[in-house]
Amino acid sequence: MIIHIRYLVALAFVPSGFTKIIGERFTQLPTTSAIGQFFEVLYLSGIYYNFIGVMQIITAILLMTQRFALIGTFLFLAVTANIWMITISMHFTGTWIITSLMMFAGLILLYWDKNRIAELSSEYDSPKKMYAPKVSSIWVNAGIIYISTLLILCFVGSKTDMLSKAVYVIALFILVGTVVYTNFVFWKKTNQSK
Repeated sequence: MIIHIRYLVALAFVPSGFTKIIGERFTQLPTTSAIGQFFEVLYLSGIYYNFIGVMQIITAILLMTQRFALIGTFLFLAVTANIWMITISMHFTGTWIITSLMMFAGLILLYWDKNRIAELSSEYDSPKKMYAPKVSSIWVNAGIIYISTLLILCFVGSKTDMLSKAVYVIALFILVGTVVYTNFVFWKKTNQSK
């Protein structure tokens, strides 16, 4: 469940991060409202706008590696806390619910690693303990496939030429196939251990 939460929150960052990296507008709200003005100023900030996108992609990659997921969780909470406060302070209709759920997911991930965090702040040299299950290579490989195919899907976007459509379909097939395969293998191993 924790691995799937990591994937879910990481996947939420890929399209928006990619959009910011390539310098496209994240939204097309009219600048007559405060929210539209806010996004326009954010877009016009240039390097800062791109930096947010880079951080979102780095966060997604770290979360999907599983091995560096704790670092990804800290970054995810830092970025999401800012987004969450923006949606609340700017009175977004309904969006604050989504960002609140993202914050809750980040806190669940942080709680999962509570013992690893406690070990970081410990003044005593204690023997290494295994607080979380060993990272399985299947989940690490799945994360690599997920992030790669999502970036391909973002890059292809809404292009209408035949090659782009073919790449889009193949990437979707790989994405769905990876989800089905990894969960089948996990289910099979779980049933064998019972």
